[in-house]
Amino acid sequence: MYTVVSIMRSPVVSIEVNKSVADAIHRMQEKGISSLMVTSATPREPEGMITKRDIISKVVSQGKDPQTLKVQDVMTPRVITVPPDFPLADAAKLMVDKGIRRVLVREGGKIIGIVSDTDIFRAVEESGWGPDY
Repeated sequence: MYTVVSIMRSPVVSIEVNKSVADAIHRMQEKGISSLMVTSATPREPEGMITKRDIISKVVSQGKDPQTLKVQDVMTPRVITVPPDFPLADAAKLMVDKGIRRVLVREGGKIIGIVSDTDIFRAVEESGWGPDY
């Protein structure tokens, strides 16, 4: 059975809570990604996630200025972490149960990767659930 470590993306790109939403948009565009882990200034612990969907629904659709809004005003404050050996099927179930689209992969005290529902879908499409599922 495949685990999250086999499909996670690493390193996780982050942004600090006090940065502007415009900064978040720029970082996502620059890295070609659709989400950022939001961290406190010190220590760099996950505080939440900000996604393109957050920006579209909470900024663009409401006509707000991304230059003046802070990431903390728009981010989703829930962060779910899983260990590297967490099975893909369990990660998919966790995402559905919690109503989230991404989980962070934590090893020890460090965030080492991120897995999205799209990553799981792509892995299943390409390889199935794994040899022992």
